[in-house]
Amino acid sequence: MKQLNSFSILFTCILLFLTPNLAAAIYSSEAAEIPYQINNSDRIVIGTVSEIHVADYYTNNTITIKEWLYNPLPIKTIIVRTNIGANASTEDEAEFTKNESVLLMLKDQRPDKGVFQMSLGFLGKHQVSDRDAVIEALKAQGKWKEEDKKENKEEKFNATEKSNKVPFISSFCVLAIVLMTFMMYTRSIRR
Repeated sequence: MKQLNSFSILFTCILLFLTPNLAAAIYSSEAAEIPYQINNSDRIVIGTVSEIHVADYYTNNTITIKEWLYNPLPIKTIIVRTNIGANASTEDEAEFTKNESVLLMLKDQRPDKGVFQMSLGFLGKHQVSDRDAVIEALKAQGKWKEEDKKENKEEKFNATEKSNKVPFISSFCVLAIVLMTFMMYTRSIRR
């Protein structure tokens, strides 16, 4: 019986480590592709998280814009609202950290007030290093406009800048955990 309890505890731990990957399964595999995300976005920006304000049912993440990649507005800061609380599906919401550099696929919520939501939840949040891939996809879809690019030249931006966010767990770590759990389980059966 002790062996069964040990295994169920380890199995539960593995599932907890896999939670972000399970949340990704909510969306179709196509949703993870940049062209699909572009087609489901009203705007695309690169910026830095300058402020995070948590309210009862949502979080306002203030983003200082460095570059508009698609459908620009003449504003320098926006608010990206993410849902929290009992009524929200928080496992598919993007998470932000202050001073993090991000590339975001956005849906208009109140563009006149500079308020947006993430397109496709956490899938719409990218590292800045994905900039070139997004631009190539925009060009392939005929959505990249040179005049937008000229407006963005006022502020130079280093495309190699990395996001400050550390991934929750890599696939390699998940594989290592699964293998270690299996080894521990087989050892406990032998005893």
